[in-house]
Amino acid sequence: MGHLTHIAGAAIHGLLMDVVMLGWYQSLDFDFTADQPGLSLFHCHQQIHMDYGFVFLLRCA
Repeated sequence: MGHLTHIAGAAIHGLLMDVVMLGWYQSLDFDFTADQPGLSLFHCHQQIHMDYGFVFLLRCA
């Protein structure tokens, strides 16, 4: 069974993805609660950015 998440009071099962689009030279600060065990991939959807290291795997226990 996948992760159980609540969004606006509704239970959501399975994979949850969040996407943020940034323009040129913009930045983003974000907070999250690491309360679901397993692996999460944080990455950019532009391959050249991932090639230069804008990707990491977060393991929550």
